[in-house]
Amino acid sequence: MKQILSIQSSVTLGFVGNRVAAPVLTAMGHHPLAVDTIALAAHPGYGSRRGGVPANDAFTDILGALSLFDALGGIDFVITGYLGTAHQACSIRETLNSWRGQVSGGVYILDPVLGDSDKLYVEPQIADSLQAELLPLADIITPNRFELGFLAGSDITDLDTAIDAGQTLMTMHPRLVAVIATGISREAGESGDIGELLIARNDAPLWLPASDGGPISPKNIPGGGDLMTAIMTGNLACGMDLVQAAGNASQMTQRIIANSQGTRDLALIEQLHLLGKR
Repeated sequence: MKQILSIQSSVTLGFVGNRVAAPVLTAMGHHPLAVDTIALAAHPGYGSRRGGVPANDAFTDILGALSLFDALGGIDFVITGYLGTAHQACSIRETLNSWRGQVSGGVYILDPVLGDSDKLYVEPQIADSLQAELLPLADIITPNRFELGFLAGSDITDLDTAIDAGQTLMTMHPRLVAVIATGISREAGESGDIGELLIARNDAPLWLPASDGGPISPKNIPGGGDLMTAIMTGNLACGMDLVQAAGNASQMTQRIIANSQGTRDLALIEQLHLLGKR
């Protein structure tokens, strides 16, 4: 069992952010420590926003308490996802630096939740703060196609442009050892042949199909990226290498998505048994 700090959004209805990470990591035999960046009644796909972001002081106090209670030394992995304010990135950076001082082999996985469908859905200040404060500290990032292009300053149209963007990010950020990009088309304009791509430092890029020999389903459900990141982190915590962890996470995520009715919410609780203890 590993302790995994997950700093993400939370909802009462549906499954995104920590509402995905906590049950998934628990089902995989790990101990999630959840800190919420925002608390909403439901994700925006429900059509109305109810809830809000914690005060900056309260958010910083919660993270600071991890040091106060001498908890950082027991954390093996950190995941960050959606941020509610630009200030949160600064507080997370301070926590990460304190954690790094105590845990030499810890792994930080950044899911840069910034936007989709060729546009930002967070404030520009949040995107700027994430790039300045968190991206340089990340060991692994899990962007979607838009986020990969945004962070690398390039247009992602196919496999080659995605590989170039991932390699550019690893050149810009020496700590970064892998980019796992989701929603990547093999060829420009081929919307039916979309998959995930593992770009690792010093290794050849690897296409990650959802099933043996098949592309990822085009079905898109909120929380799918959060699910993939959580499963992959849980796999790494179970001792899988990066290729095994990412490949299995890709396939399990798409299986859960395919078995979910409609496109509003993941059918997560009904399928946690598929993850089991690795």
